[in-house]
Amino acid sequence: MKYKVAITIVNYNTKDLLMYCLKKIYQADIQVPFRVIVLDNASRDQADVYEEVKSLFPEAKILLSPTNTGYTKGLNQCIQEAHNAQYIYNLNTDAFIESGVVEKLSGYLDDHTDIGLIGPQLLNFDGSIQESSFCFMTPQIALYRRTILGLFPFAQKELDRFLMRDWDRKSIKEVDWILGAAFMFRQDIAEKIGFLDEDMFLYLSDTYFAWQIWSLNYKVVYYPKVKMYHYHRKSSHNTLFLQTIFNKAYWIHIADGIQYFAKTWRKSSPHIE
Repeated sequence: MKYKVAITIVNYNTKDLLMYCLKKIYQADIQVPFRVIVLDNASRDQADVYEEVKSLFPEAKILLSPTNTGYTKGLNQCIQEAHNAQYIYNLNTDAFIESGVVEKLSGYLDDHTDIGLIGPQLLNFDGSIQESSFCFMTPQIALYRRTILGLFPFAQKELDRFLMRDWDRKSIKEVDWILGAAFMFRQDIAEKIGFLDEDMFLYLSDTYFAWQIWSLNYKVVYYPKVKMYHYHRKSSHNTLFLQTIFNKAYWIHIADGIQYFAKTWRKSSPHIE
């Protein structure tokens, strides 16, 4: 049976956040046909996650992976499970829906068939606006974000451009890419692309997905008329060097970055403003 929106969530060792995320979804009284699909990516407490989801949210479909296959592959499994949906609304477990969010985002896609992917404005819990849309990553920007070079004024200027800090994030805008913590896209476009690129285990698959969407002549749009709270945790580039190099996530980020740059090297950005 066809339905309008599949809300997809990949969980890995964040059971409490997952349960709150699901609670907010079902409290939102969503007025379009929807389905929730959760994949648990071999969490330490996977059995507890399964039992709690089945008990508290029996309407949700839960998939279990016996090994941690990575965020990107987990999301692709959810998307393929949601083959009857018109739109996929992917959420991290730390992004929380309010009433009207799903209806407004899907309605905007209904009215703007040239948009392939859309993301809401993400807020911190003090109401401040998060940076959730960016220019495409370059090797230069990656170097500045990961080394002491980023402290120099010339690098700060480039980082500000990457982070789009010349814009207040209060207006609808076409952007290069949107943070995968909360974005909605067309199922048929995902199928045409071949889903998110699993060569990237955890990071930058959302960036490359937006690159591919632009390459198909669809737009990526930041839509601040819809707002969501996001429990944003600081990434490894803000930690001390010795802490960083012994952090597994840091090396995953490096490996995923290599894959991303191998696919975009010497290619012009598909988003020309």
